[in-house]
Amino acid sequence: MRKLIKTKPKTNQEPAAQTTVATLEKKSTFEYVVVNLICLFAFLAFGYIAIMSFFQTSVLDPQAYSSEIILYETDNLLLNLFFTAILVIFLFIMRRFYDFFAKVNMRVMEIALGVYVLLLGMLWIFSVTSIPAADSANIFETAGQAAEGNYSTLNNFSEFYNKDFYQGYSYFNFYPFQLGFVLISELIYRIFGSESSMPVQVLNVIATAAAYVGLALITKLLFKKRSVEFIAILLLACCFQPILFCTFVYGNILGMSLGIWSCYFLIKYFQTNSWKMLIPCGVLLVLSTIAKYNNMIYLVAFVIMLIVHTVKHKKWQSIAFALAVCIATVGSSSLIIAFYESKSESGFSSSGMSQVLYLDMGLQESGRAPGWYTRTGIDVFLKNKLDSSAANKEAWGEIGDRIKKFSSDGEYTVDFFSKKILSQWNEPTFESIWVSKVKGHTNPVLADSLGDQVYNKSLGQFLELHFELYIRVLYVLFAAGIYLMFIRKKTNIATVLLPLIVMGGFGYHMLCEAKSQYILTYIPLMIPTAAYALQIILFSDYKGLKKVMEKINSIPNDNPLFKHSKTK
Repeated sequence: MRKLIKTKPKTNQEPAAQTTVATLEKKSTFEYVVVNLICLFAFLAFGYIAIMSFFQTSVLDPQAYSSEIILYETDNLLLNLFFTAILVIFLFIMRRFYDFFAKVNMRVMEIALGVYVLLLGMLWIFSVTSIPAADSANIFETAGQAAEGNYSTLNNFSEFYNKDFYQGYSYFNFYPFQLGFVLISELIYRIFGSESSMPVQVLNVIATAAAYVGLALITKLLFKKRSVEFIAILLLACCFQPILFCTFVYGNILGMSLGIWSCYFLIKYFQTNSWKMLIPCGVLLVLSTIAKYNNMIYLVAFVIMLIVHTVKHKKWQSIAFALAVCIATVGSSSLIIAFYESKSESGFSSSGMSQVLYLDMGLQESGRAPGWYTRTGIDVFLKNKLDSSAANKEAWGEIGDRIKKFSSDGEYTVDFFSKKILSQWNEPTFESIWVSKVKGHTNPVLADSLGDQVYNKSLGQFLELHFELYIRVLYVLFAAGIYLMFIRKKTNIATVLLPLIVMGGFGYHMLCEAKSQYILTYIPLMIPTAAYALQIILFSDYKGLKKVMEKINSIPNDNPLFKHSKTK
């Protein structure tokens, strides 16, 4: 009979792997090529952004704050390197306490993360009581009135918020896809009342907490180590931008949360091949695109990985699911539009502004920053009397002119796209404070209150410094995580799913309409990969580096300049 011996792990040694679900491993050349091409593009893109974050920061012009004008401020490189080095040293010092932290129950940590986000989010939204404006005000007005049986704002030339901006045409003639979030909001206002937008802001807070817990669980599924999940939870706890963004009465936060949980079930499907995981995955993905139509980026990423999974495992249910979820996401949007057309007894004159118009807008100069929002798309659409075909034809002509400009002037092209990328990804607040500060408030923001401290005083200054350091380190770790997954052969359809979604957002907003707030929902998706990188950095034994140092130290020192002279 063999005797079982319990051994205590040595301090600072790489923690043992944690078992989660069974993972089916099968070599596939097709998977290897696809996932590593994704990793290559992600590494190059975020390696560039990470390097540039040490040299400059994009900020909203404080002299024209409400206008969203981006300034490119040159940073002190030595100071940025110094503070980054201090953080690295601190993390290596904290590594000594790994034995203590290893005893923490991870389920308790996951619950604590959710509660922590809930408390912070509720405190923030009820402190500033932000009132919707612009697009979110159109949605709030329509959903609130619809909850009371009034659908008049869907009609052209009716009395609705900001009607002059659209020359009297219904807002939803331009953006019919927004009716998905109108439906969700209407259901909420029917239950909780439509006097204010706070019920949706509360939903945003709950969704953020759920998203963070979902990312912690995804980290556990992907890397199967307590230490990686522990680091991911700490990184999530320090990611305040989505929490501050909860005041925005829009589909971004809810769509992000639903998308993250759909990723969780797809990853479980990849690891178990259990078709039952596809049911919640599909439902959550459809709801995610209803809440935020831009989350079609998740759909594209899912389809790519499901195709790879089909080739790898010959699981034809994967390709069948990909086809079904494509039909469901597109069909659900059409059904919702038809529903509101029926309720308002009027048809929308077109399918709305096409992606061609967004591409046209994204390639134009803007007073805010290259490719940021302008009236370009709306003006072309109005000029052509809301005829999508005619508007697209004119937009393609403008796109062609811009392509000629880019092809004839390489220096201008590099400057345009580099500024466009950095104005979004290297604006560390991602307009999370801006979205509520520039709007009205149900209750005045009192002096020295939480809102006043964040908007105008020391707490806001601290948060901006924190955001700069946090995002810089996150980009470095994300790029490092991509590299380490490649050299350690950890790249597969599961571990590369979130980076693919991030790259989808990167590519889309590099070409189409840009704003730093659009980037915010992709930032938390980078945390599992970044946590993996940090765990490797902290717990590696650095044998190769030690050997190099030993060789250097073993070199004979015969130079008399380095010999200590004797003193009498």
